[in-house]
Amino acid sequence: MPTGEKGKSYKENMEYHHGTSWKVKLRVAVDKAIWTSINYEEFLQKMQLAGYEVRQGKHLSFRAPEQKDFTYMKSLGSYYSEENVRIRLAKNRSKVKTPKHLSREARLYINISTYVTTGNREGFEHWAKLNNLKEAARTFNYLSENNLLNYEDFQQHVSDVDASVKAAEQRITQINNELNTQKVIQKHCDSYRLCRKVIEDCKSAKNPNAYRTKHQAEYQLHDSLKKELQDLGVTKIPSSNKIQKRIENLESEQAATVREKQELQKKQKTLDIIRQNFTALLNSPEISSDLLPAKREPISVTRDK
Repeated sequence: MPTGEKGKSYKENMEYHHGTSWKVKLRVAVDKAIWTSINYEEFLQKMQLAGYEVRQGKHLSFRAPEQKDFTYMKSLGSYYSEENVRIRLAKNRSKVKTPKHLSREARLYINISTYVTTGNREGFEHWAKLNNLKEAARTFNYLSENNLLNYEDFQQHVSDVDASVKAAEQRITQINNELNTQKVIQKHCDSYRLCRKVIEDCKSAKNPNAYRTKHQAEYQLHDSLKKELQDLGVTKIPSSNKIQKRIENLESEQAATVREKQELQKKQKTLDIIRQNFTALLNSPEISSDLLPAKREPISVTRDK
């Protein structure tokens, strides 16, 4: 692969041949990010996911973890200039075609997501005129913000959100059960301490037998509470502050999980609307003929190596 890079120092040459220089590693990361991206923003996101710090200014540069200084892209050679990176990304977009065997839903999704990935506002505006403008904008923005670039990712995203809602519901149920248990423990411990004090006071009673007879109910309650606490897993009576702290922590987690569930349910609602939009588009002859051309060449996805 041509790099367009001029002569390197002896140290750089040795590091290059051993594959240990920052530049060699950066080239590999850049090539991989370009390979799996179809626009400049996605390319930068992939570099960040690879652990690189991105600095955009007059010249684009990256810094790997534990690397002291940033490495300018221009120092990698002309093949890695910002202009050539954009050219390579444009080639990726032009080579992403719709295989003939894909479902109509998947082909429709690819056409819509193309508006997102290429910034084709004209195509989006035409679709929006045919569809409901507000809902079209909702769909466009959601796909863009969540980087959902193919139908399989979208379906997986829907499944993930549904699973997250169920997990949040299960956690809320667990917290509620645990919270109820802790409140029972708190009540039992408070009563146990009162009974225990009555029993301890027997030691200083002038007539212990008469004292026990008088406080027989407290003795019986003490034994009953001790057994119930043991059944609840309490073998050592915790302090009031400790129990209260547990309850407060559970209540805080409960509130946070409820908020999380509500946010996820908002996503579910948005995704349901997007799916309804797809159904409406698929069932509309005018829109389907525009977004789903009758004939397409069966070209598989390819990328430059």
